[in-house]
Amino acid sequence: MRSSVVRIRDVGSYRLEVVYADALTAVLDFAIFLAEHAGPVVEPLRDGATFSAVRLEDGVVTWPNGFDICPDVLRFWSEQGRVCSDRETDAHFEAQRPLSAS
Repeated sequence: MRSSVVRIRDVGSYRLEVVYADALTAVLDFAIFLAEHAGPVVEPLRDGATFSAVRLEDGVVTWPNGFDICPDVLRFWSEQGRVCSDRETDAHFEAQRPLSAS
């Protein structure tokens, strides 16, 4: 699976180094993501210590409070070299959906 994450590492300042099975490596800055999103699952990640507690659980980037990131979304962001906006991410995946037969 091309989206398979094999290693995740907090590199400080809300940035994660993500390494994939195919050797793609990306450093993604989550600062803007955290500033633009709210809610009981995202808000605790604004604390640096909580954000740093990131782990890889069955190939999924996960935090102890249960927040996780879809591996396909993370791969898309990694290929772009940045955490993309919700609009850009949604547009990418909408374009990937097969057209339904009428």
